[in-house]
Amino acid sequence: MPALPEAPQPALALLLQAFSGRALQLQTLPTTPPDAPPARAILTPSHLLLPAGDWTNQRATAAHAAAHLLHSPAAQASATLKPLAQAVVAAVEDARVEQLLMRQLPGLRSWFLAGLRASVQPQGLSFTALVSRLSLALHDESYADGNAWVYKARTLFATARAQQGLADYAAFRRLATLLANDLGQMRVRFEPQQYAAPASYRDDNSYLWDHGVANDGQAQPLQAPLQEQQPASGAAAQAIESVLCVHHYPEWDARSAVLRPDWCTLYELRPLLKAQASASRMQRPLPPLQRQRAQHGRRLRRQWEGETLDLDAAIEAAVERRVQGTPLGRIFQRPGPQIQALSLLVLLDCSLSTGMRASEHAPSLLEVEQAAALLLARAVQASGQRIALHAFCSDTRAQVRYHRLLDFGQPLDAQAEDRLRALQPAYSTRLGTALRHATALLADEPAERRALLVLTDGEPSDVDVHDRRYLIDDARVAVQEAARQGVPVCGLAVDAGSTDYARRIFGSGNFRVAEAPAQLPRQLTALHARLTGI
Repeated sequence: MPALPEAPQPALALLLQAFSGRALQLQTLPTTPPDAPPARAILTPSHLLLPAGDWTNQRATAAHAAAHLLHSPAAQASATLKPLAQAVVAAVEDARVEQLLMRQLPGLRSWFLAGLRASVQPQGLSFTALVSRLSLALHDESYADGNAWVYKARTLFATARAQQGLADYAAFRRLATLLANDLGQMRVRFEPQQYAAPASYRDDNSYLWDHGVANDGQAQPLQAPLQEQQPASGAAAQAIESVLCVHHYPEWDARSAVLRPDWCTLYELRPLLKAQASASRMQRPLPPLQRQRAQHGRRLRRQWEGETLDLDAAIEAAVERRVQGTPLGRIFQRPGPQIQALSLLVLLDCSLSTGMRASEHAPSLLEVEQAAALLLARAVQASGQRIALHAFCSDTRAQVRYHRLLDFGQPLDAQAEDRLRALQPAYSTRLGTALRHATALLADEPAERRALLVLTDGEPSDVDVHDRRYLIDDARVAVQEAARQGVPVCGLAVDAGSTDYARRIFGSGNFRVAEAPAQLPRQLTALHARLTGI
């Protein structure tokens, strides 16, 4: 496992609590790849995740976080703002809340100015350079900058501070929107995936925005690594996850047509199970899955010639003739060779949205996924085939969680069932990274054929991605990479509006749509039958 930075100093948590009046948990972020944007702190209502850094920088980060906690409205809707506008609003908001905190604690001025002066880029017209100069100009009246946009920003900020006061968030958001519009008129290029706040002590501003992905109040940021522990005994025993290993995977940026190496960090996890996994969640009756029988041969359908007619193909050909189409002549069936051994990896989406229920007493989608996967695993193992059940969710590209619930060759015993049942919904859906890791695991399988089957409830998304097509395109490329390695990928989406993005990711004919969770077992059976050639 890669070496991780040292944990934040305990004094930092006390400093943050003294400034903000709130006790937050501090954790250290994993080291980012060399070609990634500089790491910035991540603030949530309960946690502050810090990149590695010296004490001077980290104490300024704690003070800046306290300013947000005290004075920023959290989780504002971002749908009406483009990514460039969000970044400008965030930069103005950083200055506003810091000045509010400096009114209470004037000594913090030197902490903030040190970081702003160290990060300023006095030359250039890139977005990062302009924001670095804007940030310093709003705090340091002695700083002289000849750029008209920076001068306008400083003038508007001073006017709003004098007329409306620093407490008026709406006024400063309006002026930031005007500044963002000016940058658009200036054709300043903005790359959201490459941008980080210029000042290293400032956080990534995800605290300010709600990008339409629900936040799980119960989900906690990953402690990396989680220490492997033995579960406690008795009714109070809790599920604990251990980090098996950490991997880095690339991600496709369709806008730049670049595969960014080592862009995402994936944590491979295995639960060390609690004794009280609630079996009642899994006892709702569901349609049985078709069990695959061991076969000495099979019937090949839609053949050019054969012993008997393929009735489905013959009917379709008759319909084509009626509508004056051109029917295919493949209307026969004949005996075929025995089905080759298949290693099937079923990948479950366990993002936060899978925990939603249609009604108070209805099972959640994740519970239906768990039950259907369990039935499928029993049927596959009974037929002598190999199957693995894994799951995934993500909390930005720095933390893709990959849960290994049942591995190839493992018996589906009580412990494996409990691992599956203990899975909880959390975070988001960075599908491409999970697909790449699942494909890598399948590469070690000795079976004649290997396949990957994905169960999901919606299109890929994550809180650090604002372009909804970005992760769809990355997942599509991951599917293509798997196909080049001889691993077909099929998808089953429980989402009535999923046809467009499912077709783009998996390709025509390689996906099915279940419009309601109750349809999932039947559709899962059909996809498995297609993969095995039943």
